[in-house]
Amino acid sequence: MKKINRIALFSVVASVIFFIFVGKKIFQPLPEAKKEFDYLSLISEVISLVQTDYVEEIQPGEKFPGAFSRMLGSLDRCSAYLDAEKTKLYRLYQQGKTYSCGIYGAKRSNYFYISDIIPGSPAETHGLKPGDTIKAINGESIFEQSFWETYLSLMTDKPETIEVVLFQDEESSSRPNKIKLETTTIDTSLKINEIKDSIYLVEIPRFDAKNTALLKQKLENELSLHQPLKLVIDLRKYSGGDLDAFIELTKLFFPQSIPMTLKTKRSREKLLLGSKQAITYHAVVIINRSTRMYGELLAALFKEHGGENVTLIGTKTRGLISKIKHFLIHDGSSILLTEGIFLLNGKNPANTGVTPDVKVKEKDSAKIIDRAAALLKETHD
Repeated sequence: MKKINRIALFSVVASVIFFIFVGKKIFQPLPEAKKEFDYLSLISEVISLVQTDYVEEIQPGEKFPGAFSRMLGSLDRCSAYLDAEKTKLYRLYQQGKTYSCGIYGAKRSNYFYISDIIPGSPAETHGLKPGDTIKAINGESIFEQSFWETYLSLMTDKPETIEVVLFQDEESSSRPNKIKLETTTIDTSLKINEIKDSIYLVEIPRFDAKNTALLKQKLENELSLHQPLKLVIDLRKYSGGDLDAFIELTKLFFPQSIPMTLKTKRSREKLLLGSKQAITYHAVVIINRSTRMYGELLAALFKEHGGENVTLIGTKTRGLISKIKHFLIHDGSSILLTEGIFLLNGKNPANTGVTPDVKVKEKDSAKIIDRAAALLKETHD
């Protein structure tokens, strides 16, 4: 029976390899096609040996996705393998339709470091705070998971309860706590509120056409009596977005034309950011480890081109910036693959992250908005 299973498995894998090989060799030199065939043949051999000779029965569908995850994770921070469940959540995340317990953060030392908590969320209600470290979600260790796998594990497609195991004081040797958190809808709409003395707090969780249009309307019309505007711009709670909305957003904040290159495997596309119709303002921009993707790219622009009118406060970002593409796979799983990197002044900001001008630890973030407002008043009154 083992021999029959081995022959059947090898036949299936060999057929896949054959079609890939035949299809690709037409478009690439024979030595490259042969090298690719050799790697695929090696994968086939390893799978076959594990399936037939490992001490216990192994279901490839249960074990081998972990290999896909590690392979994608070895490329960069943004590329990832998602199983069918997380694929469904990612598609809802793109639409802003997931349920969350209100946690933001980043992978650090293979665990998930909480860098921000949404006020009034279930996470805050249960006492979680920036500086806590998650080590397991729903009974599963996150040690070898990518950022996206872990982040999506903190979301659901309907109101549910998730269980997290975490250290609530990273500076002590206390035992980890097990806490059950409900998930609920999270508001990712743009928010603008006056916090004191004509200083306005601008929270941009999501970079999409709706939020960009609303911000443009607010800044150009409703707040136009206050010139120059005094803004505290909070970029800590990034919840998705798209490139076109990001480009439109830069036209509000940068009066000069800023060249940026989108480098892909096959081309280099020149993008022009900024606009002569930009507003006049002074700003303090809040960033931390959960400032990522287009939020982090905007922070990099403020750092490089904001001049004396902009001060960055918070903690250094993680360099989670790229143009990613979502590819669906026939079994319901998918991969996130970096298809382009952004170059500012010829450099990729993902390599360095963005360093604030004024450093504030995440555990001291509860009063960071007040501190940002005070700094803005102090430097631009």
